[in-house]
Amino acid sequence: MKKLDLMNMKFDDLAKKLEELKKDLFNLRSASLAGEDSMKKKAKIAAIKKDVARILTRINNK
Repeated sequence: MKKLDLMNMKFDDLAKKLEELKKDLFNLRSASLAGEDSMKKKAKIAAIKKDVARILTRINNK
């Protein structure tokens, strides 16, 4: 997710995207602990964590 995309999103859209990413993160962590393709999942987990941080930063700056 790019910074410009976040700048154009409304607060409601940001909150909805944040909840979606948190659910994805939970599911990926659960699958990673189960041992399913952990290397691919670790990279995706890192990317999602960065997106969550970007969204939270944008929400706090509004």
